[in-house]
Amino acid sequence: MRSRLLLASTLLLATACKKKEEVGTPPAGSAEALPGRSSARSTADEEEPDPRIALRASFDRAKGEADTAVREKILESVAWDAIDVDPALSREAFSALAPDSASSRRLVGHFAMRLADEDPQKAIAWASELEQPEERSDAFGRIAVVISAKDPAAAATLVAEQMSAGPSRDRAVVQVLQRWVQASPADAAGWITGFPQGAARSAGLKEVAVAWVEAGPAEMAAWVESIDDAALRTEALHAAAEALRPAPDRQADRLAHFRDPEVRKGIEAILSQPPP
Repeated sequence: MRSRLLLASTLLLATACKKKEEVGTPPAGSAEALPGRSSARSTADEEEPDPRIALRASFDRAKGEADTAVREKILESVAWDAIDVDPALSREAFSALAPDSASSRRLVGHFAMRLADEDPQKAIAWASELEQPEERSDAFGRIAVVISAKDPAAAATLVAEQMSAGPSRDRAVVQVLQRWVQASPADAAGWITGFPQGAARSAGLKEVAVAWVEAGPAEMAAWVESIDDAALRTEALHAAAEALRPAPDRQADRLAHFRDPEVRKGIEAILSQPPP
């Protein structure tokens, strides 16, 4: 039995009594839209049908489905829709999905957010045991976003230490920074400048500059001018320029905060070019 089944079981049982939250739109082909499920509301004289029966029927149909894509879609729908009404069936459907498939990763991310909302440390321990690298990275990213609402520094540490480079980490970096820069732009800036050159750092620098230019343009300018590394400074100049671009009527005042003429000249040159 794969450990992911045990992990999903632990998570689902822990959240079975919690009211289901909507995280995005349920996947196309969800159990509400599957054949055999009536969309009509029961009248007062009719007994409300047990949703577990329809979900189990859908799961049984998936097991006999020859088309892999259709099978995965039904299994994902059952796993999603049964989280609260039939946790045992939900984890059974989840374990039947192809490991590290798009469907499996979506559900892992959803489960991670639910558990992190209740118990962040338990969520981190759960994610650490996931076998598939991409699923594990997705889970840590979702957990970090939840944690960042209250402790962005801890969320940033989780992203930096537990997530491998790739799109999931890039998204998590930006989402964590969006919260951290509101509370402490200097700390957020210090964290992102420690990243290696790449998409995450570029996006993060822009996120910091855009927020900081509103909260403290002089401090943002001093931060850019304090960067010694040539490549990093070039990225910071572009980030600062993009932060200034949306408000042309305020550019002159904000540029005045840059006391280094070379830095100011570099930002002006970038602003003179069409937006990227």
